[in-house]
Amino acid sequence: MYELSINNVVPNMVLYHDIYCKNANYMLPSLTVLTQEHIAMLKSHGIFQVTLADLTEVNESRYKILRSSQAFNDFSILYKQKLQHFIRLVNNLGTGLDLQAESLLQIRDDIVSSLCCGEQLLDFLYYMVPDEHEITYTHCFNCGLIAYYFAKWCGFFPEDCDTATICGFLFDIGKTKIQDQLIWKQDKLTPEEFVLMQHHIHLGYELLRNKTLPPHVISTLIMHHERCDGSGYPAHLKENRIDPFALFIGIVDTYEALTHPRAQRLAYTPFQAIEAFEEEGFYKYGEKNTRIIMEKIAESNCGRRIELSDGTLGTVKEIHKDMLCKPTIQTDHYLIDLRNQPKLSITRMS
Repeated sequence: MYELSINNVVPNMVLYHDIYCKNANYMLPSLTVLTQEHIAMLKSHGIFQVTLADLTEVNESRYKILRSSQAFNDFSILYKQKLQHFIRLVNNLGTGLDLQAESLLQIRDDIVSSLCCGEQLLDFLYYMVPDEHEITYTHCFNCGLIAYYFAKWCGFFPEDCDTATICGFLFDIGKTKIQDQLIWKQDKLTPEEFVLMQHHIHLGYELLRNKTLPPHVISTLIMHHERCDGSGYPAHLKENRIDPFALFIGIVDTYEALTHPRAQRLAYTPFQAIEAFEEEGFYKYGEKNTRIIMEKIAESNCGRRIELSDGTLGTVKEIHKDMLCKPTIQTDHYLIDLRNQPKLSITRMS
């Protein structure tokens, strides 16, 4: 890879690293073959220098490219530091010490200050390798960060973005009191084990019930597994009886869990996660917010290199709002509209 002034860039050169434009919310993914239109747009957004790939690098995996970037490495160091701070705060809950919401928001702000946008956060988290001994803490930590950006995408007021962040950090902390062998069980949980897992709601409530926190935090902890159609638990509530923050965190919880590895499965790609939401129906989690978030995630992956379930390699060319998980794919020789190929899906972000 090599650096080059934007004034010397010509069409058909290939980007090595992603380009984010914070103010304009614009991004070009790594390995984009630049056109004259791309170059003009980068200039208009005040991009003065780009990192380009040489001929030996144009087929490298996104995993290798992203993890070699200074931005990712800086984020990774900060992330690990703040995660340990978060773990200490959570572990102190059992000692009788109060939890200051401002401490959680400061952790978020420190992380956010290192990022260009929410799309970059999702991208970085997708390629992080979690420590299996901290998987529950990591899930809560990630959900707090993701909740902030999802809330912004959905147009929440600033104070509600803060509430969503705190709910995201704390809604699942009861699982830190569940035995690791149950969390990491590779086989499907038995009915008895599922009941034990559901008990994390009560365990979390016991940790937080005497703490000074925004009012929605406790109700979100209790209701985050409820669904609009009444299919959730513990009370099988329907939409009009579920705290809106609990429904919102249900989206965050499900997306984060799906896109990270678990004992029973590998991580889903963003498009596989979107497909899971589309198959269940956006209504279960609240139609409006779910659609906004899934559309934003799908659009942020336009231009990415992918691999289909039959081994075909290509690039995401166009997103379709009627089937977000089934974009049009550009291969070397032809276009594939996945809406017309029900047996094909995106199984790897390459």
